[in-house]
Amino acid sequence: MDSFGLTYPSMEHLLKNASLNEQQVRLYEQKSMDAVFNSCKNMQDGAKKARGDIEEQYRLYLLSGELATLMTKNTKFDKWIKDKANAALFRSTYENVVEEASKLQTMLKMKYEAAQVRRDKQDRAVKQEAEKRVSSSSSSSQGAMRAIRALITPRELIRKVENEEPKKSALIFDLRQNQSDAIFYNRSEMITVIQVPYDLIDSSLTFQSLKNNLPVNQRALLPRVSGSDYVVLMDDESPELLNNSPAPKTKMSFLFKALTQYNSVDRLRDRPMFMDGGFKLWKAQYPTYTKDEQPLSSRTSPSDGLDQAILDYTSRSYGVSEIRYPDLMSKLSLSESLAPGQPLSPPRIPPRPADIPPEPYSEPPRNGGIGSGGIYPQAPTIPQRPIIPPTTIPPSIPTTTTFDRPGPPIFSPAPPGPPTVIPPKPYQPPPPVFPIPDRTSKPSTMPPDVSASDPSLARQNGGIDVKRPPPMLDRNTKPATISKEYEVQILSIYDQMTMAIDRSIDERTKSRGAGLPGAVGLYNMGNTCFMSATLQCLFQTPGLPEVFTRRNFVSQLNTQNTYGSKGVISAGFASLLDTIWTGPFQAIRPARFLQLFADEVYRNLNDGRQHDASEFQLFLLDALHEDTNQGKRISFEQNYKGGQGIRQEAADFLRKHYQFTMSPVNRILGTITVAEVRCLTCGESSATFEENTIVSVEITSNTSCTLDNCLRSHFSQTKLEGDSAWNCPKCKTPRTSTRTSKLWQPPPVLVIHLKRFALFYGDFEKNTASVAFDAARFDIRPYLHEAAPTDKPFYKLYAATLHNGRLNSGHYTSVASHLRNDKWHRYDDETVTPCEKFQVNPQLAYILFYKRC
Repeated sequence: MDSFGLTYPSMEHLLKNASLNEQQVRLYEQKSMDAVFNSCKNMQDGAKKARGDIEEQYRLYLLSGELATLMTKNTKFDKWIKDKANAALFRSTYENVVEEASKLQTMLKMKYEAAQVRRDKQDRAVKQEAEKRVSSSSSSSQGAMRAIRALITPRELIRKVENEEPKKSALIFDLRQNQSDAIFYNRSEMITVIQVPYDLIDSSLTFQSLKNNLPVNQRALLPRVSGSDYVVLMDDESPELLNNSPAPKTKMSFLFKALTQYNSVDRLRDRPMFMDGGFKLWKAQYPTYTKDEQPLSSRTSPSDGLDQAILDYTSRSYGVSEIRYPDLMSKLSLSESLAPGQPLSPPRIPPRPADIPPEPYSEPPRNGGIGSGGIYPQAPTIPQRPIIPPTTIPPSIPTTTTFDRPGPPIFSPAPPGPPTVIPPKPYQPPPPVFPIPDRTSKPSTMPPDVSASDPSLARQNGGIDVKRPPPMLDRNTKPATISKEYEVQILSIYDQMTMAIDRSIDERTKSRGAGLPGAVGLYNMGNTCFMSATLQCLFQTPGLPEVFTRRNFVSQLNTQNTYGSKGVISAGFASLLDTIWTGPFQAIRPARFLQLFADEVYRNLNDGRQHDASEFQLFLLDALHEDTNQGKRISFEQNYKGGQGIRQEAADFLRKHYQFTMSPVNRILGTITVAEVRCLTCGESSATFEENTIVSVEITSNTSCTLDNCLRSHFSQTKLEGDSAWNCPKCKTPRTSTRTSKLWQPPPVLVIHLKRFALFYGDFEKNTASVAFDAARFDIRPYLHEAAPTDKPFYKLYAATLHNGRLNSGHYTSVASHLRNDKWHRYDDETVTPCEKFQVNPQLAYILFYKRC
């Protein structure tokens, strides 16, 4: 299979391999009609299973049709076809073969023609590049990033993307203060727009801090910076330039340096350019590629109970950080609206419908879910907050429930003051009033280690036994962030998602009976296999099914974090996980979850087109991470030198990093790497640590290689020179330097993404090289920093996302080891097939999931 996803160079070559030879024809002529017809049916079934490989499908349909034609020429056919059952089966089979083969033939002709056009473009481009290399051979050597022109107009950029041969791709950074209007290009893979929050850009901005602080609907797009032909920075108008660089101490200059000088991760192909005329000229020249970024909410008129639950939740504020104070200018005083001592009435909560499966687990997890060491780094633990069940609260029951808690109460109500008499006005219910938290005394209690006294703790969603509970941030040291009303409302979103999933099940699926808990299929709703394959791997990821379950996820949420969905995505994901691990059906339709994900995180993923599974995984994990991020987001600079003192610097980084960001997601999946840069002139060095939930590596060959080759190349030493030279702080000028990246702290779950797709001349091309990897015992020590801890270096594969075909016309599947019994299953949309042993075509492996042995 070539980079275009085609095995054969033309239709003629395919047809030569889609016919029976003389020996096969003679063999089938000697068989009975039933035997030949069974072979015909087997060919047809094989074509259906080859979804994603359009050439193989077409070849098998042609062979099936040839067998059917061979039957009609046999003297035994007239007698065999007189049977009505045989006649009906033969007719339906033959008609299906002809219909499907005709469709595939039309598609293949278009693909072969397009492939030939792209080959011609590539040949011309190769010649042009060769001519450029010859003409510039006498000039000085260039670094990884070439210097190009400084300004580009919107019209020039569009021409390069749409009309230039070969076509180009662009990534635009929008750093305007007012981003109510924005660029909207219908092919986001050709022109990607990242809207950078204006207040985020200052003199301390680095590429890593940009990544950490971008909204979740923008963050997963940032890796495209290394694959785009042009990176363009855009303000309202043309920027002020000095020597083709932005004026110092400007927002444009700070962002430019973050992408170039302070970026050791995703290096740019070329020097960033600046939008000539800014957004004003873009909007004037291309109003059709402009949209209002503040449309009316899709939930203004809720379409179902889930929309209504989210609307009710988002329209009220339950977190301490979002207290609503009474209107002091109101004509109706608080004392007139509420009787003395009367509690605020909570919202009415509908009773849990009887058709929703009961909660599958009775105890929250007390362990980390991965081995004896747990899944979390050392940190204080807290007691679980009580969960408020979604049942109707009678008005007669007081709502000021108290909990047994050592030490003084967290909330100390202020003493009531004298009522203020204000002229009356028509009655309006006042907003809820919360007492002011008393921060003068905070309880400091630690729960006992219950794992020692109760070895039979209940396991959530297939979790595995561990010996100690997961440590978490001590919430007793800060005001409570979750109120009772919040718990009730967020659980209502969970319940509505569960009901939406139940409503989507048709009678045919119900008639198939219950499925195996943890091994439930996901129906394809039109190019949604990228989501289904990814979710199946995450469902079997140790730790995630225990955190995101109805009894536990609320206690993990941080309502003060404005970067996430305030728990909406976590509620939907927990509902989906509990449904999968309850196994009420053999397959479910996650349409409502995809719609929710598009509304809350990234709308483009619900456009009916095929998408990159790795990008969806990044979007989802970022959203779940920010929902449950208990870090205080205390920013810090990494002024580390590396070398002999790197262990102490790493300890300092980890302490500050987990104050900035700490969630169950990055405790389970967060890989810490370190990049050291050293000046070749004076020996000055710098070290930068980074955390990612996915390690993306380039494939080192177009034919075959090993995962070890890819990782050694990824973590190898590179030279920074030319425009990529390091701005040495000691020499105070750009110097040729070396950069070395290594693993520092591998996580309990290590995810490796093989970068098979690249935007090449206006289309995504795929590297179909065979990548061999160790599934049983993967040793990560060759990629660790020499000073990093080396305990527990072995991993084993437990899941893999696979891709067959091209990005725009291929198909995603996955294989995974069941969390409870370690038996392998193959997941192909709604079809779940047990596997006796792990089997993966190394040409199809795309994302590999490893867990620590």
